[in-house]
Amino acid sequence: MGIMELARIDLSRDDLDKRIGGGIPHGSLIIIEGEESTGKSVLCQRLAYGFLQNRYSVTYVSTQLTTLEFIKQMNSLNYSINKKLLSGALLYIPVYPLIADNKKKDGFLKKVMETRAFYEKDVIIFDSISALIANDASEVNVDDLMAFFKRITALKKIIICTVNPKELPESVLTIIRTSATMLIRTELFTFGGDLKNLAKILKYNMAPGSYQKNIVFRVEPKIGIAVEIASVA
Repeated sequence: MGIMELARIDLSRDDLDKRIGGGIPHGSLIIIEGEESTGKSVLCQRLAYGFLQNRYSVTYVSTQLTTLEFIKQMNSLNYSINKKLLSGALLYIPVYPLIADNKKKDGFLKKVMETRAFYEKDVIIFDSISALIANDASEVNVDDLMAFFKRITALKKIIICTVNPKELPESVLTIIRTSATMLIRTELFTFGGDLKNLAKILKYNMAPGSYQKNIVFRVEPKIGIAVEIASVA
C-alpha cells in the first residue's frame, strides 16, 4: 500500500477538509446517520459541491428534492451547480416522485444496483438510502446491497449514504453501520441559545491523518456550511 489517495473536497470558504484529515480516501463507504433536519442532506450537498469544485464527477440520487428544488437549494447555499449539471459532471437523479405516492415499489433497490450510469462517476451519493430501503416492497437483502457498494468502492470510488435511523429496523442499521468505512452521526444541540448542528465522526477506518471527532457547524444562506471553532465535550 502506497500513500493513500485522497479525493479533495476543499473550498476556500470553509476548512471542513482539514477537520476530516485533509480529504476523503478513495474507496470510502460513508454513512451519515441522523434524524430529520439534523443536517445530513446539507452535509451531502457540501461534500458534493466540494468534489465537483475539485474536478470529480458526482451522481446524486435524492429521495428528498426534485431537480429544480435541488438547484434552488444549492443556489441558496451559494453552491452553484448549474454548469456542472449541463456539462454532465453532476448526474442528479430525483426519485422523490416514486416515493411520494406512498406505494411500495417492487425491485426499487435492484434498479439502483442495475443502473450502470450511476456508478460511472467518481462519487455516488444516496440521500437517503433509508428511504429507498423502506420503500422497496421486494425482499431486499441489505447485505447484498452493502456487498454491491463494497464492489463499487473497490474500484476507488466513493459512496456516501444518508440514513434516518427511524426508518429502519435495528438489524438493518447494524449491517449498514458495520459496512461503513466512515460513520458520521448528525445531531442538533443548543449552544449559548443558538441551535447548532453537530457531526460526530464515530468511525473512520481509513483516516488519512488526524481529524476532529466532533465538528460543529451551522447552515448559513449564501455561505453554506459554516464550520465553528466551538468545541463540544
